[in-house]
Amino acid sequence: MLENIALAEPVFLRNLLVYPIHGSPSAGMEISAISEILQQQSGEFRELDPPDINRIAFDNQGNHPVLMLDGEEIVGAMQNRIIADSILVASRATSDVPVICAEEGRWNAIGEFRTGYCSYPGIRAILSRRGKRENGLQKRVWKEIERKLTVTKTLSTTSSMHDIYNNLEDEVTRYVEDFASLNNNTIGFIGVAGNKILGGDLFLDHATYHKFEHKLIRSYALDAIEQRKSSVIRVDVTAFLENITDSLKKKKISDKLRHFSLKEERYSGQGLIHEGRIIHISFFPR
Repeated sequence: MLENIALAEPVFLRNLLVYPIHGSPSAGMEISAISEILQQQSGEFRELDPPDINRIAFDNQGNHPVLMLDGEEIVGAMQNRIIADSILVASRATSDVPVICAEEGRWNAIGEFRTGYCSYPGIRAILSRRGKRENGLQKRVWKEIERKLTVTKTLSTTSSMHDIYNNLEDEVTRYVEDFASLNNNTIGFIGVAGNKILGGDLFLDHATYHKFEHKLIRSYALDAIEQRKSSVIRVDVTAFLENITDSLKKKKISDKLRHFSLKEERYSGQGLIHEGRIIHISFFPR
């Protein structure tokens, strides 16, 4: 993956600049997304017994492993959650999934789990910076959601991230109304708004990337809305990507390693590995 990637010219979506990352079009591994497996009724989320705020279960009866991204939202049941770490659930298997609450004011059942949005980069950056003990992580996520509710003037009786997206649905849709897809060489992108790099995502191959493209771009658009009044200043996206790839090349990748973190002075991130191959990486400036 790392030997072949290259940054392409940006695509302008209002004040959001999406810099495609080109790479290998296919890696020969078929992966499903949450939305696909739930639509096919080949998998389901459920609360543990007893329910646990930081864990839910996923039963995958599909024919392919299911990739869940850090920050993807699962709504319903006892409360809305977001995936804490990118995870790959094997086919015909059940796995506990690490999650973080994204709805501080509710702990009562309202039906079955369903897929939601993807957390905006501001929240995913918090997930990437946490330490092994995760001290204060939940409170930092709740505080960021409360900040976003305030600046977007969103009313939410349960302090729910989901309500922010619902409130700004029309504005987010304007960002993608003329957007179809990035080309077949794309395996990820870096998002920039105003004078700020929002973050980036990188995948095993184009087929995997394409399954998450619209959900991710909408999440970056939600942060771009907040940067609309910022001065447009050219930022060095090339150097940012080179710093990330340099750190990745120093990582010792083995068949036993499943997750890894990137923690440097100027950026942080996390990645998922399967059978010695990087499946997904997310990275954000500090």
